[in-house]
Amino acid sequence: MNRKNVTSTDVARRAGVSQSTVSMILNKKYNVSFSRETIMKVEEAARELGYSMEKKQRKTRIQMQGTIFVLCPNLTNPYYFSLLQGIEKMAKKNRYDVFLCNTGRDYRTEEKYLKKIEKLNPSGIIFTFIPSFPELVQEISGKIPVILIGEKDAVRGMDMVELNSERMGQILAEHLLQLGHRKVAFLSTPLTQRQSARRARIRGFCQAFQEAGYGESVYVRSLPEEMDVMFQEVDMEYKTGYELASSLVMELPDITAMAGTNDMVALGIRDALLDRHYRIPEDISVLGCDNLLFSGLRGIDLTTVEHFTPKKGENACEILLKKIEERRQRQDKDSQGMIYHIEYEPRLILRGSTSYPRQL
Repeated sequence: MNRKNVTSTDVARRAGVSQSTVSMILNKKYNVSFSRETIMKVEEAARELGYSMEKKQRKTRIQMQGTIFVLCPNLTNPYYFSLLQGIEKMAKKNRYDVFLCNTGRDYRTEEKYLKKIEKLNPSGIIFTFIPSFPELVQEISGKIPVILIGEKDAVRGMDMVELNSERMGQILAEHLLQLGHRKVAFLSTPLTQRQSARRARIRGFCQAFQEAGYGESVYVRSLPEEMDVMFQEVDMEYKTGYELASSLVMELPDITAMAGTNDMVALGIRDALLDRHYRIPEDISVLGCDNLLFSGLRGIDLTTVEHFTPKKGENACEILLKKIEERRQRQDKDSQGMIYHIEYEPRLILRGSTSYPRQL
């Protein structure tokens, strides 16, 4: 018998068992119980015939070529839809399919997806956030091209489209300082260790006020860390802004400005103030970060920070396609080992939700 043409059916005949039994034993399906004798029969028959599961694995590993997997932490914030829009635009232009995996900010789900994706061997992987398992992602990137969209310098040695969240926080603070605000607040969703972008925005904001000599008049409020897993509900970021702003104006009635860690939080701040009959910006200025589509709608008119979200998605996919092509060709020695880093300079989008502080 030609060893190259050996199938699981041949192994089943030699061992005197069913083909499904051979498949389960050689695939090490431990949730099914077989006698030690049966396992030894199957393994011995496979060795004698020269049958290897590697053949089947190699066949499986080519099934997802032409596909890009995108890992996303949630689908409740339009920011991620903007990123996906950019990714899909570039992927479709180059005839690639996009599969979306929503981790729900659960590191166990993230790890499960990663291990499954590695077995499927797609053309590439895009993370729209900083991974919880950077070492595992770096290992996978040796086999499958991986691009990260996330906080600057959060992961070393990988291709990235970078956010400079610290600079975004500084931009918000500089704007308020120029207007004359001195007693201000920054409201945020949970500040877990994994949420480096949130912490960086606050750090940049507070540092700017500190350098101006007003560090003690900045008030930071956030939800407890354990609430981070709840952010699969579509209105959680909005509720964060609403609830934190509602309690803060009771605690600090002379506050003159509130910044949200993103536009969704800022919209919650805005509605909480309006419900309590504060005028925006005459009584309290409100700022966000992300420049979502509806932040510029008439009646909302939110001052925010633009960091070119859809374009970042396009860039991430474009870099990934370059890396895929480099591996396919394996000819351009100069580009082998090259690491891509792209960063956009964020800019303030000045609208009607900010103005000079009221005279107390």
